[in-house]
Amino acid sequence: MEINKNGLDEMQKENRNSIGNQMFMLMFYALLLDSGLYGVGIRWLTYPANIMIIIMVCMSIYLIRLIVANAYLPPKAQNRKTVISLIIAIAFSIVLVITAFNLFGNLSTQSVVENTKDNSALILFIVSAAGLLISLIAAIIKRVNDKNDSDD
Repeated sequence: MEINKNGLDEMQKENRNSIGNQMFMLMFYALLLDSGLYGVGIRWLTYPANIMIIIMVCMSIYLIRLIVANAYLPPKAQNRKTVISLIIAIAFSIVLVITAFNLFGNLSTQSVVENTKDNSALILFIVSAAGLLISLIAAIIKRVNDKNDSDD
């Protein structure tokens, strides 16, 4: 069994590539359908939000399928370092968001955002937080599975 540079074996790499290709095609057709509906006059969300939602859904499906197919983390990853680095990334993200709200929260652009009802920043924040949380959960699940395999 050959291990490539990111630690995945050949079967994991093949599964990851297959799932990635399928999700790319799903995202392409979803964006094509959305643009066709937009051209006909059917708008289910305002412009930046509709694209972001489609991309988020496709990336979430991709990540979940990778975790289920066991193609997300390498077979013998050092999970303690992975979990610790993810917890540090989540903490840093929270500090960054709080700092951004404190620095930019009182600017006069809030009235512009309220008038346009643009929720893109909120959607992007939710997606980033969900991605970090899913990565942390995947690392913990992998660590538990490796412990169970070593006990057998």
